[in-house]
Amino acid sequence: GNALAQTKTLLPSPEASASPTTVVDRDIQQLKDKIANKVLEIRKKNNKAVSGFVISNDGNTMKINNNGEENQIKFDDTLTKYFKITGAQKKEIKVDDIKKNDYAIVSGVVTDNIITANVVLIDENFLVDSGKITEINKDSYNVKVLTSDKDTYSLDFETNTKQFIINIKTLDLEKAGFSKIKEGDTVHFVVKKTGGEKNNNYSAVKILIIPQEYFIK
Repeated sequence: GNALAQTKTLLPSPEASASPTTVVDRDIQQLKDKIANKVLEIRKKNNKAVSGFVISNDGNTMKINNNGEENQIKFDDTLTKYFKITGAQKKEIKVDDIKKNDYAIVSGVVTDNIITANVVLIDENFLVDSGKITEINKDSYNVKVLTSDKDTYSLDFETNTKQFIINIKTLDLEKAGFSKIKEGDTVHFVVKKTGGEKNNNYSAVKILIIPQEYFIK
């Protein structure tokens, strides 16, 4: 009977055997979590979104320029996705579809000042602002606008420029021709940036004229 009792005591109980490995597993898991969180933190810190006009794209790397600041982008065959936005739609494109002067928005991870792109979005870059008309050139269909930030824009009216004026009696929007514009009127304007503009000269996409009489009445 004694021998049997001794054998019994030598058999480890299930609780005892589970305990050390559970502790080790838990420690390893905690360590893994810590490392994963650290990697995530570094990634977050190094995650960057930049935008600008494409200067060059050779299929492996791309350079973009935003107001004189250049960024170098690296593509990753397995990782990088490319999209083009037209209107409200986003469709996937290939790296070769990205051309010089395209407007690109890039997000990715930065190492040694190079961004490895996760996503590249090719979009149209619009500028929206408002100001007072200071000059009208009826021959070249151009107006100069001074904004509240004291920036002067030179806006070319094209055949496809959408022009509206506020009717100061009804406050309705009406289509308007170039001849309706007067110096001193306020305009809200939308222009498309192409990256090749000089002297703040843009083609107007949309113009909304608010006659100065609107403010005087």
